[in-house]
Amino acid sequence: MSGALAGLRVVELGSDIAAPYCTKLLTDLGADVCKIEPPTGDPLRAWGPFCEGSQEHGGLFEYLNAGKHGLTLDFSTAAGIEQAHELIAKADLLVEDLAAGSAERFDWGLDRDSLQRINPGLAVVRISDYGQDGPRRDRPSTSLTLQAASGWVNVREFGRPPVQAGARIPEYIAAGYAALAALTALRIAGAGPGRLVEADVSAFESLLCTLPYPMLMAERLKSMGLPTNSKAAPMLGIVRAADGWIGINCLTGQHWLDVCAMMGLPEFGEHQLAIMLGGPERDEFFAKAQPWLDSISVGDLVELSQAMRIPAAPINDGSSIQDCPQYRDRGFFVDGGPEDARFRRPGAPFRLSRTPVGAPRPAPTLATTGVTRWETPEQRKAGAGSDASQPFVGLKVFDLSTFWAGAYLTCYLGAFGADVVKVESVQRPDGHRYSGSLLRTSDDWYEIGPLWQGTNLNKRDITLDLSTEAGRELALRLAADADVVIENFSPRVVEQFGLDYDSLVQINPGVVMVRMPGFGLEGPWRDYVGWALNIEQLAGMSAVTGYADGPPCNLQGPADPIAGVHATVALLAALEHRRRTGEGQLIEVAQIEVGAAVTAEPVIEYSLTGRVREREGNRHRRYAQGVYAAAGEDDWVALSVRDDADWAAVTDAIGRPELRDDPRFASAETRLRHHEEFDEVIAECTATRQADDFAEALLQRGVPAQRLMTADRMYDVDQLDARGFYEDLDHRIAGRQRYPGWPFRITPGPSRHHRTPSPTLGQHNDEVLGELGLTGEEISALRHRRVIGERILNA
Repeated sequence: MSGALAGLRVVELGSDIAAPYCTKLLTDLGADVCKIEPPTGDPLRAWGPFCEGSQEHGGLFEYLNAGKHGLTLDFSTAAGIEQAHELIAKADLLVEDLAAGSAERFDWGLDRDSLQRINPGLAVVRISDYGQDGPRRDRPSTSLTLQAASGWVNVREFGRPPVQAGARIPEYIAAGYAALAALTALRIAGAGPGRLVEADVSAFESLLCTLPYPMLMAERLKSMGLPTNSKAAPMLGIVRAADGWIGINCLTGQHWLDVCAMMGLPEFGEHQLAIMLGGPERDEFFAKAQPWLDSISVGDLVELSQAMRIPAAPINDGSSIQDCPQYRDRGFFVDGGPEDARFRRPGAPFRLSRTPVGAPRPAPTLATTGVTRWETPEQRKAGAGSDASQPFVGLKVFDLSTFWAGAYLTCYLGAFGADVVKVESVQRPDGHRYSGSLLRTSDDWYEIGPLWQGTNLNKRDITLDLSTEAGRELALRLAADADVVIENFSPRVVEQFGLDYDSLVQINPGVVMVRMPGFGLEGPWRDYVGWALNIEQLAGMSAVTGYADGPPCNLQGPADPIAGVHATVALLAALEHRRRTGEGQLIEVAQIEVGAAVTAEPVIEYSLTGRVREREGNRHRRYAQGVYAAAGEDDWVALSVRDDADWAAVTDAIGRPELRDDPRFASAETRLRHHEEFDEVIAECTATRQADDFAEALLQRGVPAQRLMTADRMYDVDQLDARGFYEDLDHRIAGRQRYPGWPFRITPGPSRHHRTPSPTLGQHNDEVLGELGLTGEEISALRHRRVIGERILNA
């Protein structure tokens, strides 16, 4: 079988992780990718991890570039530029990560006007730190300072500085959005002849998009006169059991009561909030809980918790994850690499029933040969109804999603034209309505939860009681007319209602169904309960985040949108396959597998070296950096010293010129060896400076630095204002609200990020059921029997 994107020709001009992972996803889905490298090669070749005794072919490079063709070109020569142009002329898509505003883009003929002449039907994806325009476009940055700017450096142990995400995970985040932008841009490019389509992807905005909408929560808290930056920690969170770390993740009050009962500590059932906020009750609780935790193994505790329907998961690292029963039985980790250096690595983060992902092929060597058989492409056609402003217009989506991951996918499709019909019930509405709803200040409290609103824009909402024959029959009628069906419940939910793929394909052979269970459709843990923190913990994301001498740390929520983005990429590929062949198919996206795919390095490193690397806190392997307390309460600044020029600029900014040639700090190597002394010097300075002022002083000198972003300041960012990241929508109950958009701009393309505010419960019952042909009397009868409704029962 051919891949879903068979025939798609992609040129990649990128390095490190973001651009290569973007095109890796396209390669997995069947695209033909040619990677262009300079004579010195992609810097990631030298990053590692390596086989013992070998420094020739880094395992992370191999993972990200498996199955691609390679072409080595010298862009300092006219011949090299000409050869690149010849390749691009035959391509459908170009993905590049040149710095925004770089002279090379024009010198190499990769600017818009030049590419329009070379290949008028081309789609182009440009990945940069802050985007191609705006006041921060040229700001120096590193992964640490980008995380700080976007609110990602906010997880912590009590009493320690906030810490970055480990294993370069944020770079994969931008890559996933870039793949999503690429397939959307291709859809637009195919809708009309001769127009080049550009997608401008911002890594900064990508990181903001994966947070659980802290700016919306902060605005809601502010309106209620409550603190906006509480340091509450999930309970229990990550704790140590007899033989390792485990995450026990209370999502609801009932979970907490069940945990207290499980541990024999029912007297703490009423003190959850105080314990979360770190009050004296916290120390008292853990003093009594830890002896019990010390008496039970991680495996037994996971099993006991899950038997009580408490979301719990082991904290997997690069070694233990390969023995985890769910990953092992699903065969997720696969062998890859050249014949003389095979290693274990994550498989593809999605499974497509008709166009399965093949076994990984070796990555290209640093060579001078590349794609030689590409012909001039025919004009790609996206299908009837597609246009630049609404690339998904005409697409009918039946949305059975709950909480965040699936809803994020359908929110995206709806934003750009798809007709999304979301199904809830008055008996059991989407549980995300309750997340962040806070105090029940009115009878409509469940309509205005900021997290619900943020993930359910651009949809119509109906209610159907699927436990009734009438509700199921109407759901099947809606599914029979849909192009796409989405769900992310645990597997047994849609199966018991007869809404699984095998059932739907009987009435709708061309349907594309996306199923997004947390743990997958098969395997011994398929029916385990879990949410975002479980995914982070199982996938290895938590194990790489935190300090070497402290516990693993949660990333606080990005697993859901990361899974949603990957599922959307797979869906758009499957829709392209359906356009060509008429075939629908089942797409399975297990959220724990997406998490492992973007945390690949620890698995690869253990496979190649037999070692599990320590957590690195806020440090970097090649240069000195950190997060330091500034003047004021709980205010912090992050900075990176990449080279000697940065260090000279830092010594000038802190008024310590004598440190420039101090032998402890005179080179990158000595700064790393004396990192604790480096930290002391910087911390002494920042303690007396305002974070914004100090960061600005460093930025003016070309040093990457950033005050840590907090939720209450996310609406006040010049770069986001300049790029129109936020959009105002009027909700009929909540009033006017500002919502985050998507982290890219497509030209030509949609001018707005969203079309409509989130619907109220059952708001479109009459409209949608009327379109099915039901009369007013029939709809009234359904309402009388509570098959449908517009108010939660027993609210």
